[in-house]
Parts: sequence; structure tokens; C-alpha cells
Amino acid sequence: MRKFLSLTKVLVKNTMGSLTDGKSKKGFQIFMYIILFICCFPMVFVFYYMFDELIKVLAQIHQEGVMIGFGFQIANFVTFLFSIFLIPSVFYFSKDSETLLSLPIKPQTILASKFTVCLIYEYIFSLAVAIPLLVAYVHNVDVTPLFYIFAVIVVLTLPVYPLILSSIISMLVMRFVPFFKNRDRFNMIGGIVAVIIAMGFSYFMNSESMQNIEPQQLISILMDGNNSLINMLSLIFPGVPYAAKALYNADILSFIINIVITIAAVACFLFIGKMVYFKGAIGFNETGSNRKKLSDKEFDKTTHQKNKVQTYMMKEFKLLIRTPVYFLNCIGTSAIMPIVFIIIYFTSASDIDLSALSGFSFEGFLPYAVLIGLAGGILFANMNLISATAISREGSNVMFMKYIPMEFKQQIHAKTNCGIIVSLISMLVTVIIAYVIFPYLPIYYYIVCFLASIITTLLGNYAGILVDMAHPKLVWEQEAAAVKQNMTAMIAMMGGMALCGLMVFAVFMLPFDDITMTTTLVTVVCIALTLVLRILVDKSAKKLFERI
Repeated sequence: MRKFLSLTKVLVKNTMGSLTDGKSKKGFQIFMYIILFICCFPMVFVFYYMFDELIKVLAQIHQEGVMIGFGFQIANFVTFLFSIFLIPSVFYFSKDSETLLSLPIKPQTILASKFTVCLIYEYIFSLAVAIPLLVAYVHNVDVTPLFYIFAVIVVLTLPVYPLILSSIISMLVMRFVPFFKNRDRFNMIGGIVAVIIAMGFSYFMNSESMQNIEPQQLISILMDGNNSLINMLSLIFPGVPYAAKALYNADILSFIINIVITIAAVACFLFIGKMVYFKGAIGFNETGSNRKKLSDKEFDKTTHQKNKVQTYMMKEFKLLIRTPVYFLNCIGTSAIMPIVFIIIYFTSASDIDLSALSGFSFEGFLPYAVLIGLAGGILFANMNLISATAISREGSNVMFMKYIPMEFKQQIHAKTNCGIIVSLISMLVTVIIAYVIFPYLPIYYYIVCFLASIITTLLGNYAGILVDMAHPKLVWEQEAAAVKQNMTAMIAMMGGMALCGLMVFAVFMLPFDDITMTTTLVTVVCIALTLVLRILVDKSAKKLFERI
């Protein structure tokens, strides 16, 4: 137990430290956590509002407890999906695995400690669903003091079973399927699968069958209990029905059964881990590379001197494309957005006859095109995280930027140009798709929309690179940490999404008479901010690099 607690403390401390750049003062780190916490409020409020409305309807027929079971099943299912990709990263691909395997520590102890780290991660989402669900339930239903005691214990044990299930699957796969022992290969395949699942879920939720379902039908499905999806989830997560019953009926027996199922799952996990974990963790390789013999012509072409900025940009693009984590989270994010828009259109708006608008006069609507372009530019600039993680992605190789014969300012512009190019390509593809779907606007509206997006694309990328220069995350074990666990990158992305939301709000809510002046003001402010940030990038590049 002492070894478990000591090891868990070290791993948790290392994991929490990986969310920051490793050099920022504690006060700044706390401030970043607070900002991130505040950014989660809208999602939590949406969950609360949804659960509150459904429980109000169910309370009229005295079936409000059904929502607890449904909410727990959804939380467990999402936890399971997320942990399928988290478990291999923590159990196998982290650099501390090799060190721990060589220490005189039992595999059960290592597994239990790493499992605890994963559990802390999963608590973030699990609590984001469970807390608003239970608060909404208490708001509409009178509960006993025993409810609160059971609720605390049930919520703490809720993500344990799905996490154990995904851990066992991952350990068996890593032990008996050598194909996945290459980290880059696993990340690429896992990322593609995650994108397919996300797109499939988006298609399903926006499909005609889901859009036309009435609230009474949904309630009937939940109450009848004969829905195939709910039955399947109950088989996969057998403890959830007992956990829900323990809360809404204050049933001590159901509570005990849920705890017994959780304890049995933990024991099974440790037993299987003892048998297969060490054998599966040995023999991993980080990545693969191919050797190629160059001809004289190819060698001359490779060694021919080129423009510094262009050469540096090619280096950045190759790094983004060849590293699966960067490709999926940076370039892939921008590439998938236009596809998502197509899916949303064909699943949600395909029954709308847009041709009816062909005779409508759109005179005077040009400011709306400008605002949409500004919103799209800032969205794509901050979603791909190319500029916002440009320095962080260097990691321990950041010294390379200091000793090569190239000014810091030129290197920064080369990195920023990569983000600008990817953002503009994504925006251009989106505008073309919009024109194909809705060709009834004058074509110059689409051209103006794209030109307006250039302003905020520059703004977003310059802001991202400045934030990353000020607080780069250079201490990480895996490339994923530089992108997915980068606090400053998260703030940049959230800020960009907030600005995009404000501009979209202006499009839909401002009176027609005020839209021209508002658009002019917003455009002038964006241009001014872009120029200021460009000057700051040039002036502060060398100063900020000296601090690294």
C-alpha cells in the first residue's frame, strides 16, 4: 500500500504538471485552471437545463428516477470511449513505463497507480454529467439525507467500471496483437476511428428519425426499458441500474450490489493485469522510419540552397504531416470541419427547399457576409492549434531554434505562415461548399466573405503564436501532450470560439439598420488588433526566446 500511494503521488504530480509549461509561476497556473474551469460552465449549464426539463416531465407521472439511470449510462458510455484512447497512452506509451518496469515493483502496483491517474482524468467528464444531473433531480424531487451519502459514493465509483473494461481490452490487445505496439500507428488508427465515431454520432443525432422524435416518445422509450440501446448499455455496465435504484429508492441492497460489482471488477482487473501487463508492455517502439538511398540528382536537389522561410515552412509541414498526433489534431481538425458542415446540412436541412429563396433580393446583406467571414476566420485559426502550439511542439528540441543561422523573427513567421495557410485553405473549401449548396447569393458575397476571413485568420494565428511564445509547454513525454494537454493552447482555442460566437450572435440578433455600422466597427477593430499583434510578434520574438 505504501508503494502504491508513493507511486500514485508521483504519477499524479507528473500528470498535473504536464498540463502547464513547467516554468510558469504557481499563481499563473492557478489562474489558467480557473479560466479553463469557467470555460466549462456553459457545457455544465446545458446538461443541467436538459436534465431539469426532462425530470420535470417525468415527475408528472412519478418516473423521475428513470433519468438518473439514463444519465449514468450515457456518462459511462462516453467514459468508456474516451478511456479506450487514454489507457494505452498512460499504460504503455508514456516514457516512465520503461523506468517503472525495471523497478522492484509488482505489476499490480504499477497498474493500480496508472489506473488512478486515468481515473482522475475521467472524473472531469463524469462529474460534469453527474453533478448537473443530481442537482436537477434534487431541484425537482424531495430526497432523504441518505440520498446525499449514496450520491457521493456512487458518483465517485461511477467511472471505475467503464475504465476497468477499457483497460482490460487494451491490455489484451497490446499483449496479443503486436501490430499496435507502434505508437504512431496506434495514434493514427485510433484517431481515425475516433473521427469516424464522432461523425457517425453527429449524423445519427441530426438524422430525420432523431429530429422528428417527440419528447413523449423519448420518455416512453426510457420508461418501457425495451429499447435495444438501453438494454445493451445495461449489459455492458451492469452496476448502473443498481446505482440508480439505490439513489431514487434509497435502496441499501442495490447500493451494496453496485459496490460489490465495482470491487469485483477491480479484482478482476488486477488479476488479468498481473498475467499480461508486463508481457504486453515490453517491446514497444516509438515510431518507424524508412531509409532511402538518394541518387546524385536527388542529393543535389536536397542540398540546394533555398529561401530560409520557405525551407523552414516545409520542415514544419513535414513535421505536422508525419507525426500522427499533430496531423490528426492540427491539420485533421481543419479538414474535418467542412465535412461536418456537409453532414449537418444533408441531415438537418435537406428537407428545406432552398430554391424558394432564388427570387429573394439580398441587396444590403453584404455586411452579414463580412461578419460570417470574420467569424469563420477566427474559428479556423484557433481550432487547428498550429500556431498556438508552434513552440510547444518543439519540446526538448527547442534549442535547435537557437543555434541555426536564422533570425528568431523569421522562424516565428515561418511557423505562423503554416497555421495561416491551413486555416485559409479550410475557410476557402468551406466557402466553396457554401456556394455549391446555396448558389443564390451574388458570387461577390462569397468572395467578400473569404477576404474578410483573412483578417481574423491573421489575428488568430498571431495571437496564438504570441501566447505560445510567452508560455510554451516544452516539458512533455508524448507529442499528444503538446497539443491536447497544453493549457495555453486550450485558452487560445476557447478565446477564438468565444469571439466566433459573439460575431455569430451579432449576425442573428442585431437589427438590420445597425448591422452596417457594427460590421464596420468590428472590421476596423480586427484590422487594428492584427497590425498590433504583428508588430508585437516582430518586436518580442527575440526577447521571449531568450527566456526559454
